[in-house]
Amino acid sequence: MPHDSGSPSRRGIIAAASALPLGASALAATAMRKTQPESSQTSPPSQAEPDYVLNIENKNINPLESPDGNPYPAVLANGELPGTEMRFKEGENFRVLVNNRLLEPTTVHWHGMLVPNLQDGVPELTQAPIEPGNSIFYEYPLRQNGTYWYHSHVGLQEQQGLAGPLIVEPRVERHPVDHDFVIFLQDWINTSPYDMIPEIRNGVPMPGQTAGDFWSKNQVNTLGGKPWEVDVYPAGMLMNGQPGRKGPTFNVKKGDRVRLRFIDGATSTFYRVQVAGHQMTVIATDSQPCVPVKVDNFIFGPGERYDVLVDITEDGAWEIEAAGMGTPHSAIGTIRTSFNKKMAQPNQTFGKKLLTYDMLRSPYPTTLPDGPVKTFTLDLGGDMMNYLWSMGGEYYKEAYVPNPDALPLEIEYGDRVRVIMPNKTKMAHPMHLHGHFYRVVPAGTDWDTPNLPMKDTVISNPGETTRFEFTADNPGNWFFHCHNLYHLAAGMAREFRYTVSEGV
Repeated sequence: MPHDSGSPSRRGIIAAASALPLGASALAATAMRKTQPESSQTSPPSQAEPDYVLNIENKNINPLESPDGNPYPAVLANGELPGTEMRFKEGENFRVLVNNRLLEPTTVHWHGMLVPNLQDGVPELTQAPIEPGNSIFYEYPLRQNGTYWYHSHVGLQEQQGLAGPLIVEPRVERHPVDHDFVIFLQDWINTSPYDMIPEIRNGVPMPGQTAGDFWSKNQVNTLGGKPWEVDVYPAGMLMNGQPGRKGPTFNVKKGDRVRLRFIDGATSTFYRVQVAGHQMTVIATDSQPCVPVKVDNFIFGPGERYDVLVDITEDGAWEIEAAGMGTPHSAIGTIRTSFNKKMAQPNQTFGKKLLTYDMLRSPYPTTLPDGPVKTFTLDLGGDMMNYLWSMGGEYYKEAYVPNPDALPLEIEYGDRVRVIMPNKTKMAHPMHLHGHFYRVVPAGTDWDTPNLPMKDTVISNPGETTRFEFTADNPGNWFFHCHNLYHLAAGMAREFRYTVSEGV
């Protein structure tokens, strides 16, 4: 090993000192002491202080203000719906303390984040559940920026409200704005989510509806007049925890440029989003930057995120509508210039320019490095008579799966992993991979096409084939699943497992 020949070694100083008179030897000893690094420790070692504390607790709430809206206690972070918004800076350390104040286990998954495998928050796969009365400290470096969120991965706690926004601000901002607002969308039912799958299996009509809930089949949100299939019927929609037309107001000024961070934190609902009187410029999808593209509206599914820019060129007030697809419900907020008292301009109709994946392009090349290509074809299907959902004809071990048979999908470090998913069902599925970003490869596009968009959640539409690829560069056992919580609970999930070849 090479060394710095210009610096005296400790042994050399001692040898030289032994040949010197007493006074000179003392000087040599002083020189030796000066070469020793001083300890930086001035107190006993301890853990760093958390930047945020999430107290997971039960609380009876009635967010839709329904007559019978609080028969079942919510599961919340810090008593808030959605949970506390957490903001960090790229390059910092993520430090969060989670206290479980429930009477049941919980975990928290950091959706979209590149985390150490054992801090990913999937019970029995990447960590043990946090038992009642216990706590856990999460800490890892933030190697990314963008719009993320967190939610429980235990049972159906996400439907009970355990979810919230997580924002990582960049070192250098690509798109400076005057305002940066989070819009967190959720669906809500006024009953226990644990009744939904049994009700579906027993033929109960419109699971999720309770006495006093509203559902007009003539007002259901469709796509071009075509029905959007749902199997759970929520009582209403929430924007930043506020119902229907009582949603949040975002105050701005004429001339402002506004960034809206849309997060679909719903359990099963897809939303069509539009800002009245304005086009939106999409600048990021699932936290990953894209070449700016102007659209009238977009549809996204549970787990997906879009960052958009809106330019306020005049005084006024305009509705932000997130229409729940396949439902008669919308979550509605308002952008309002300061001191403007006008009634907000509503969305009369949805504009013609609807965002599609083939309109998205990364601002930099995303072609994967060379590596062994490993391809998995995973049909999305299931047994609808028994309400079971499968991937590749296999059912994952979940609470409502009586005979699980899903085997791990084995990959190795450095593999170029390709996933092909023909959707053979009548429903759209938002497919989310933990611990990685992947390149979405639209139909008819070559696998080596540069600048394809990077995402962590992609919609697989009925009758279509969805394709994506990723580099296996984050060893561990990683969850891959439908982000419709009821489909996941009924088996639509697999595990990507990193393995090592014998002798390697």
